[in-house]
Amino acid sequence: MFSWTGYNPRKQGVRTVLSPLESEVMEIMWGEKRSTARTVYTRLKSKHAVNRSTVNVIMGSLRKRGLLTSSVSKGRGGLKYIYKVKISRRRFEREVVGRVIDSLFESFGKTSKRLMRERLRRK
Repeated sequence: MFSWTGYNPRKQGVRTVLSPLESEVMEIMWGEKRSTARTVYTRLKSKHAVNRSTVNVIMGSLRKRGLLTSSVSKGRGGLKYIYKVKISRRRFEREVVGRVIDSLFESFGKTSKRLMRERLRRK
């Protein structure tokens, strides 16, 4: 399980619950499975004017929220954090959709169920 605080239905995909930068970091991490903040920063800086410290903070936040795990490794330059994906993209999507649907059912009961059935018949 992971935490998120807001849902923006006007956004698409993972951006409905993650900021644009958090979304890009997770896209990189889902592709890499395991990486350092420095590697993620290197990939991001070609697209954005982003600070390395910002990437460190974002990855730390994603770890605290349960999307990444981290371990410390000792290398030539000293200690470095190795981040790993804790939750797959598929599980992430299922969790978000499930929570949104549950929220609709709790808030709007019969109306949301009826509308869900109608929409599913159209598909």
